[in-house]
Amino acid sequence: LKATQNTVTVVELKPKTGRFHQLRRHMAWVCDTPLVGDTDYDGGTPSATALRDHGLFLCSNRVKLEHPFYNSEAGRRIWDNMGDKEKYGGGMIYLSEE
Repeated sequence: LKATQNTVTVVELKPKTGRFHQLRRHMAWVCDTPLVGDTDYDGGTPSATALRDHGLFLCSNRVKLEHPFYNSEAGRRIWDNMGDKEKYGGGMIYLSEE
């Protein structure tokens, strides 16, 4: 997992909260492997600074939010009566089945 050894690894992270810089700090401080392109936590080593121009190598392929209204009984009833375009934002949003 050390980029300083000329190896970059894809890591899957599943945070339970959305605290500020949580993933970035954890990877840098706890795992001693900062995210590629992280100018705040990469330590400023030559190998880290060489990749800074490419941006932060952090992305999300899924975000789950528990909406305070639409996940209630009353909100669920309203949600069920909405049109698909209004509900799903063109396929980008869905309501959790949980």
